[in-house]
Amino acid sequence: MTSIRITLLGPVRAWRGDAELPLGPAQRRAVLAMLAGAEGRAVTTEELIDGLWGEALPNHAVAAIRNHVSQLRSVLEDDRTAPRVLVSAGGGYALRLAPGATDLTVFQQLTQDATRLRAAGDPAAAAERLQRALDLQTGAPLADIPGGHAERQRERLAQHRLTVLHERLELDLELGRHSEVVDELGGLAARFPLHEGIAALLMTALYRTGRRSEALAAFGRVRRALDAELGVEPTLPLRDLHERILRRDPATAATAATGAAGQRESRPVAEQLPADASEFTGRRELVRSLVHLVETPSAFAPTIVAVAGMGGVGKTALAVHVARRVRHRFPDGQLYVNLRGARPDPMDPGAVLVQFLRSLGVPESAVPEQPEERSALYRSLLAQRRVLVVLDDARDLAQLRPLLPGSEHCAVLVTSRSGLLGLAPTRHVDLDVLEPDESLELLSRIAGRRRVQAEPAAARELLAACCHLPLAIRIVAARSALRPEWSLAAIGTRLADRRRRLAELSVHDLAVEACFQLSYDQLTPDAAQAFRLLAVPQTADLSLPAAAAALELTEHAALDVLEDLVHAGLLESPAPDRYRYHDLLRLFAQARAEQLDSPQERSVLILRMVDQAVATAADAYRAVRPAHAVPDVLGVVAVPGPTLRDRADGRRWLDEEGGNLLALAEQALGITGAHRVVADLMLALDPHLENGFRWRAILDVCRRTMRQAADCGDARAEGRAGYMLGGGLMQLGLLDEAEPVSARAADRARECRDLPVLAEVANVCAMIAHLRRRTEESFVLHDETVRLADDCGSPWTKANALATSVVWHLARDDAGAADRAAEQSLALFRALDDPFGEVYALHSAGRAARALGDTDRAIALHEQGLTLAGLHGFLVFEPKALVHLANCHLDAGRPAEAAERAEQALTASRRLYRQDTETAALDLLARSRPAV
Repeated sequence: MTSIRITLLGPVRAWRGDAELPLGPAQRRAVLAMLAGAEGRAVTTEELIDGLWGEALPNHAVAAIRNHVSQLRSVLEDDRTAPRVLVSAGGGYALRLAPGATDLTVFQQLTQDATRLRAAGDPAAAAERLQRALDLQTGAPLADIPGGHAERQRERLAQHRLTVLHERLELDLELGRHSEVVDELGGLAARFPLHEGIAALLMTALYRTGRRSEALAAFGRVRRALDAELGVEPTLPLRDLHERILRRDPATAATAATGAAGQRESRPVAEQLPADASEFTGRRELVRSLVHLVETPSAFAPTIVAVAGMGGVGKTALAVHVARRVRHRFPDGQLYVNLRGARPDPMDPGAVLVQFLRSLGVPESAVPEQPEERSALYRSLLAQRRVLVVLDDARDLAQLRPLLPGSEHCAVLVTSRSGLLGLAPTRHVDLDVLEPDESLELLSRIAGRRRVQAEPAAARELLAACCHLPLAIRIVAARSALRPEWSLAAIGTRLADRRRRLAELSVHDLAVEACFQLSYDQLTPDAAQAFRLLAVPQTADLSLPAAAAALELTEHAALDVLEDLVHAGLLESPAPDRYRYHDLLRLFAQARAEQLDSPQERSVLILRMVDQAVATAADAYRAVRPAHAVPDVLGVVAVPGPTLRDRADGRRWLDEEGGNLLALAEQALGITGAHRVVADLMLALDPHLENGFRWRAILDVCRRTMRQAADCGDARAEGRAGYMLGGGLMQLGLLDEAEPVSARAADRARECRDLPVLAEVANVCAMIAHLRRRTEESFVLHDETVRLADDCGSPWTKANALATSVVWHLARDDAGAADRAAEQSLALFRALDDPFGEVYALHSAGRAARALGDTDRAIALHEQGLTLAGLHGFLVFEPKALVHLANCHLDAGRPAEAAERAEQALTASRRLYRQDTETAALDLLARSRPAV
């Protein structure tokens, strides 16, 4: 079959041999242009639709594309027995053309030939190739073709043509053709008044043809244009050229051409940046900030931007995107190298310097043998040039240091998985994953906007499974593009299994697991083991003491290991002495732990952490509830916890670690015999749970602990877990379950003489009896609680029981007894110096005062309690205290004050999800507002 030829650098046309083919309407030619421009790559239907219509989708867009493709096939394929030209592939279509079948591919080949010839020292042949490339353009690229894709390509190709024209003119000056090109340069300078490279070429050509005053005037024009349009001065190289022309520098007149920014002297310009990712999205503010930083020359040293982050987070894409945005500011070249820092075979900086020196025009024979001399020559060559250097995937500072220029005219973009300690860059960026909306945009650009819009919920679930990691999103999007018949929900189902997720995140040569493996392989054996084992506990993050306990290291030694993992980009440190995994890295680490570390090792690690948690929680309990007997009866532990200085330190530890400890307890229950230490841990967390309404979180753990303890005949553990379960159920209003659980817990605690726990269980049973309206029973249980508290030496328990008994006395209409119990409780808590208990007693005393009719005293007591609770952050008391205050104000005939407090109670209740006080606040509002 006769070969097909297609032109894109002008009107889109096609020929078979010498016969032009009828391509049909503009949209059909647009489809052909997209397929031809892909150079054999499959273009998905979604890409064709997006490139042709963007957001303004017509009805039956897919059918329209299929119709255009069908018509193009009938035109392009005249012989049905010959190989197909337009084929279905990859969820779309591809053109199978002979090499050089489009003028665009010929253009690219000619420019590549020119680069090779120029580097080989043949500027005349290079200039001839470039002119042939320029002659291929017969008009505006993709002329009269509609759609966003065509518009973007026109802009890109126009910029590329200007770059090629600039290089050809530069070669003409190098070849001494100043007179021949001066008029052409003058016309270009008029069309591009802000282009410093063209201005430099024009000034050089004018000066070398004896028109010095016109050369100086050309500088004046570009200077004024830059000031008027951008508010900036010409760059230093162009100003240097101006000064040399002013002083009639003989070298400027005698040497070969000055280049893009003023003094290239026949040296080649390296333009080594990779292509920008067409689907790059997000990070707008960061990109804007980095572009401004890199474009602004430093006063004394090169601008260095270091981008660090885990594998797959998009460091290279960001660096290349920024570099291509600022490349016009570096007319003397852009150097790029992948240093392979995460790979087993990182690039040797000496070998990189050889590549860079060649790119900068140094002949092979002139490259020094010693790396130090190469680095010195490299810095010398860059001393007066504006060059952008992109050092991708750096391993460490030793690899980087020889590749850093010394000139303030240059800028450096560095990416690395490590933090590059000691680099001291102008700006350091710890790159994180994408924001959810950015992730959605990236998925839409690759998988197809219409497809994502059709399944928004499934799309967001996919992104959540990818943890918003750009590499994972690209892989999922590519897989979905390869399977257009699959729904996003079906692809999401494949990712739902956490054990299989990393295996699913792979397509062609892209794989999240392989990306992580590169970083893992660089670790020392001790660091690798730590990376694996610290992922075993199912906690949200790890404190330094917890990590030290897990690894059986001192905190100092553990800190060194943890910081090494952070430095390697395998662990994050969101706050001092706290560490966490990215979710996908955790899956990777857990998989390696299952392969390399025995179940016994992993179980022992969890038990060490729980052991340490019990020890620390016992200290926190003592700090938060002074003179309580429970910490003294917790089991003996082998791993000590960190020292807690005071009550505030104890509450801080409980608040920071509470969620992690619950997760750790649940995980430990999978280990035979661990129920005993888990029961102690749950008991030790009582103060944390009471202040934060976290009771619901412990129910399942306590139920499992009770069952395991009962199966083993462990009365002590069953009683302790039962106390916590019964108390939680009671706090949540689930009395039908709370009552039998608490009764059984009391029996088990009594059976093994666990008196401090029995006292607490008795108090819970008393409260349940009161809520069941069995007032006399609640008093009997209350008396038992007080007696047990005295027997086991727990004044805190006694003070708490007295404060609780106020409501029972009020149920008997015995306000005097309620007042005496509240005052006794308040005195005990103050003697213990316990602000939490004091707030509780103050509110109990306020209720008793109100019942006595002493409204002003009741308000004063509640206000004291509310102030003290706010001072210490005891949010648990706020809703009820505000309800009590509203009631008191309503009793005193102050409905406006009552309504104000009821509004506050409503807000606090909803913030803390307290249905009981929310209902009371709404009732108070209904009763107080009509009276206002």
